[in-house]
Amino acid sequence: MRAVTQLPLKSSHQTESERHFPRGATQLFRSRDGQPRAVVLLLKSVCCAITAKPHAAGALKLKPLVLIPCTDRKRIRPPETLLARNLPNGSAVEVAAEWEARLSPQCCHADHSMVYCGRAYQEAATAAKILSSELVVISAGLGLVRQGHPIPSYSLTVAPSGEDAILRKITEGQSGPGVWWRALRASRTASFGINDLLREASEVLVLISLSASYAKLIDEELSAVSEEDIGRLRIFGAGINEHLPRRLSSSVMPYDMRLNGPNSPISGTMSDFSSRALRHYADCLASGMIEGASPHDDGAVLSDIMKNWEYREIPVRTRMTDEEVVDFVLDNWSAAGGRSGVSLRLLRDSGHACEQGRFRDLFKVAKERRLEGMA
Repeated sequence: MRAVTQLPLKSSHQTESERHFPRGATQLFRSRDGQPRAVVLLLKSVCCAITAKPHAAGALKLKPLVLIPCTDRKRIRPPETLLARNLPNGSAVEVAAEWEARLSPQCCHADHSMVYCGRAYQEAATAAKILSSELVVISAGLGLVRQGHPIPSYSLTVAPSGEDAILRKITEGQSGPGVWWRALRASRTASFGINDLLREASEVLVLISLSASYAKLIDEELSAVSEEDIGRLRIFGAGINEHLPRRLSSSVMPYDMRLNGPNSPISGTMSDFSSRALRHYADCLASGMIEGASPHDDGAVLSDIMKNWEYREIPVRTRMTDEEVVDFVLDNWSAAGGRSGVSLRLLRDSGHACEQGRFRDLFKVAKERRLEGMA
């Protein structure tokens, strides 16, 4: 047995993934003939040894495809005509046709990287960059949005709450996320679906970040995925299994609330959970910690990495009514400097609870009332 010499990795040779983990956590073990033998990554309390592979440094033969839900956070303010709240009521087909008519004449278009923003989008964009992949956005207002295809800024969501919830506009006939998606695709002049994308990228891994509402949105398309393609899917989302066709359960990666905990190298909030999980997977794939050969093997490695991660302690907070939240914002306007994020932190630090999206809507209400009172 050859003796092994331990040499520290130089920072200039660090991969993007290695920089994402705690400083000094990566070491390269070489034999005396100078050949690399293994890489050991220490993630706080977690130690995971991986045998080096010829392609492990991110030199993937076929670049994965990354799909994420759109976000309501936009860099460009949408025109009034592209706010779903301003659409007339009707059937899903009628509402989709009117929406398409409003999209067509818009002249202010940009690549989706110049339209969407927020941490959820940025984590996914970083993952795509690490893997040299195309980032495709699943948009409830535009269908599948590919890179290099200019889009307008807009506001439309299939979430049950919010001013621009499209399902509120469907007052005739069948309704629901899947019904809307079907009508939207039928109305679009260049409709392109999930399975069209899978056929086009027939030999690559497909990484999909999903929330419950978006899993319902594309449920019919996910149900139609072939058995052969299921093995290429890696799906990310908090508790997403219960919102997917059962046959896709093997493709769901085992991320849970420990991703938000103190040992996670990429902690955050629930609003960006699925994108952070996808980003972590991309880091592991690029570094060679996982191979992407099968969802079962990938899941086993990820479970081993996370086995010593702890769950974050969640404080018990009292839920407030809409009026109570608005009153709190107004009462603490000066203390928060009129900023939504600071105001939400003050509210939560006071022992009260309010979901981030709901608070954002109520903060707007409070701001409008304050302006009315000053007029």
